[in-house]
Amino acid sequence: MPSSRIFYSSGRVVFLQLLFVIGFLLIISRLLYLQIFQDDFLDGQVLSRSYSEYSLLAPRGKIYDRNQNILAFDVVSYSLGVDLSKFNQNKDNIYLLSKLIGIKEDKLKQSLNNKRIGYKEVIRHITPKTKASLEDLSINGLYFKQNLRRSYPEKNAGSHVVGLTDIDRFGIQGTELVFNNELSGKEGSFTGIKGSGNTKLEGTRIEAKPGKDITLTIDIKLQSIAYHQLNEAIKKYEAKSGSIVIVEPDSGEILALVNFPSFDPSNRKDITDLSVFRNRATIDVFEPGSVLKPIAMSAILESGFAEINTVVDTSPGWIEVAGYKTRDFKDYGKLDLSKIISLSSNVGMVKLCSDQNIEHLISYYQRFGIGGYPVSIMIPSREGFLPHYSDFTLRDKVSSCYGYGITLSAVQIAQAYMVFANKGYYKELKLFKDKFFDSNNERQIIKKETSELITNMLVQTVNSNTGTARGARLKTKIVAGKTGTAKESLDEDTSYTATFSGFVPYEDPEYLTVVVLHGLKGEDYSGGRVAAPVFYKVMNEVYLLRDLEI
Repeated sequence: MPSSRIFYSSGRVVFLQLLFVIGFLLIISRLLYLQIFQDDFLDGQVLSRSYSEYSLLAPRGKIYDRNQNILAFDVVSYSLGVDLSKFNQNKDNIYLLSKLIGIKEDKLKQSLNNKRIGYKEVIRHITPKTKASLEDLSINGLYFKQNLRRSYPEKNAGSHVVGLTDIDRFGIQGTELVFNNELSGKEGSFTGIKGSGNTKLEGTRIEAKPGKDITLTIDIKLQSIAYHQLNEAIKKYEAKSGSIVIVEPDSGEILALVNFPSFDPSNRKDITDLSVFRNRATIDVFEPGSVLKPIAMSAILESGFAEINTVVDTSPGWIEVAGYKTRDFKDYGKLDLSKIISLSSNVGMVKLCSDQNIEHLISYYQRFGIGGYPVSIMIPSREGFLPHYSDFTLRDKVSSCYGYGITLSAVQIAQAYMVFANKGYYKELKLFKDKFFDSNNERQIIKKETSELITNMLVQTVNSNTGTARGARLKTKIVAGKTGTAKESLDEDTSYTATFSGFVPYEDPEYLTVVVLHGLKGEDYSGGRVAAPVFYKVMNEVYLLRDLEI
């Protein structure tokens, strides 16, 4: 009996040992199989369930026009990366990638060869459509990372106001720069275990906070009209550059601000001339010519040295002051103050300004914003040039009265002419709708009676048969405005700047528009022949659009 139990017991042990051996062999076999045949699978599983710590992009705030049309917003894009250990850099693969992502074959190959192992980011911000096309190629070693890209649907028309961002969506110009902190939002984060398909298995997630939206005073419809007409004028008159600014006088809100040359902020890789980025309406300052005469005339009227019925003899059509001759287009003879403005008599302005107190004259220029920064519009601007009264000679004084010796920008001209449109009140320009930027800096700087006298002169300049601004006349609205022509000479190279500034309708202005064209050299170069007709085309189209909408 004992021997029988021992035999039975020994058989069971052997059986159990055999099971353990078989199980061990199965495990070893499985491991060998996985190691040999499932290496890629195991690598994928390890990578798909890994500890991860990364930021979550915050959607950048949108930029809107006054009617909530989107001018800038984020869209989904992708970065393309290559695992160099898996990507085959053969001729076919390089060609296919090059064709889809728009990078030359030799440049792409050189970029990949700069790094022998590891991960290489090839391009950022490809579209979902391009990503899908790349995935269809089934090329090993291609990886994609989702990110955000800035998009500007209005392209060139709104670029200088809206601005642009760099590749990381950081504002570098215009509204994008000024309000970068508000637009940027706050990035979120994820820390923990990440599963396949970027699935978060467990960890801590802090959601990103979207940036704040910004609303401009711009009306994109008017902006587009102004941009189109400016481009047409540049081509027609062969100007080098130009700007148009449209303002709502009562509120001071800028409805349009365009420049030429311009650029597409969504596609700027081929730009070689960096001057296209310059916001000429706020940055380019120039001698305005006769556009300044109404401002000087307001100072003359309020000085008490002249009245509206004062008559000035401008014969023989020229005058010499401090050894320098100033000429009119022709001998106009005796002119009243209104004719001096409507005919744009330089001789008449010189005679009126000769007896003006220079401190009085400079103080009026300053009241109109000349020589000061237009800080209320927030975006980068220049102050122009207005010397201290102690630096003014007699020659400087009289030439300033017809727009030479001082400089200002297109925006500053609009700021100054708003005084006449608002019955003598100075109101600051605005580019943003947020009430935070509303200014209480409204003040009366010239008498209402003076403003009305100047406005009547501007009406005559446009609507009389002899006025220099006849080209700005509208059929159904009465326009008040003034032309300006300034000569510029540099190294024996002479060109002209043509300007027109006016508002309509004159008795209760809805729009104030400034047109400036630089670098004119052809037969047509004056404000009356060039800038005034552009004003007509812009405002005619604006009113046609408004009538259609009504």
